[in-house]
Amino acid sequence: MALEEVLATDSGRGDAVDTKITQGTIMKKSFRWRVFISFGLFIALFMMLVSGVTLYISPPGRVANWTDWRLIGLTKTGWRNQHLIFGFAFILLSLFHLFLVNWKAFLCYLKTKTAEGVRRPTELLAILLLSSFFGVGTYYGLEPFSAIIQFGNRISSSWEAQEKRAPIPHAELMTLIELSKQPGMGGDPEALKAKLEKAGLTITSSKETLAKIAEANGMAAEKVYEMLEPGDGRSALSGKGFGRKTLQQIGDEAGVSATSLQLALRQKGIEAKNDTPLKTIAEENGIEMRELRQLLETMISR
Repeated sequence: MALEEVLATDSGRGDAVDTKITQGTIMKKSFRWRVFISFGLFIALFMMLVSGVTLYISPPGRVANWTDWRLIGLTKTGWRNQHLIFGFAFILLSLFHLFLVNWKAFLCYLKTKTAEGVRRPTELLAILLLSSFFGVGTYYGLEPFSAIIQFGNRISSSWEAQEKRAPIPHAELMTLIELSKQPGMGGDPEALKAKLEKAGLTITSSKETLAKIAEANGMAAEKVYEMLEPGDGRSALSGKGFGRKTLQQIGDEAGVSATSLQLALRQKGIEAKNDTPLKTIAEENGIEMRELRQLLETMISR
């Protein structure tokens, strides 16, 4: 065999061996945990950042749940769940990264930096003091932490000015049975159930909450309530601030004479002045606000 043929044969065998070695190396390194964890940490951190900012500017729960508020298709509860799950994922990936993949380097680094920290107490003390200031400052509402919190609260509160308020705080959590007991709702949960079914909604039981009914029918709890709301609009006695209103304000909003309400209450043994807040009237006459509300609702609806 000629020398060229021998060299060519040896070269071919060498290439085959190199190819096998390369393929074996690729197979062994086909799944790299370091890369997997690095990408996982980045995605988890990104999702925590996005969901955290969304929750920071989102409306209060009573508004978000009532109006079915959404951002990029997710409700406030949906964003809270995303933040929670990706937070857990970040913690697990961090622990896996530190103690399983990189534990030798981590322990060596920790030992070195701890020793360096002991030798450099000024820097160690500075970061401890700064961390304590963050925690204590947030707890006691010091600046600039209170300003950051208040800024988020202002953004959240601005949604409430744009959206309709629930007639009762967290009304979406009330069942039809509980809702029927509210002033002006008739007291019969089955009648409310029938009213919604007549409007084309699917109702399993009068024990369902407005939120569950709304979710099952693909609408906001606000829309479900509008189908149940008596009359052509919201009752003058619904919403927040009922106790701060005077008898005169209630009469003006309902389109009835405040004096007639005053006389009707007197017949029930309740003394009231037109310019006195309803909360004060209830306290002075020893009755609950709910009872006073029901009495006024009955008087107005006559």
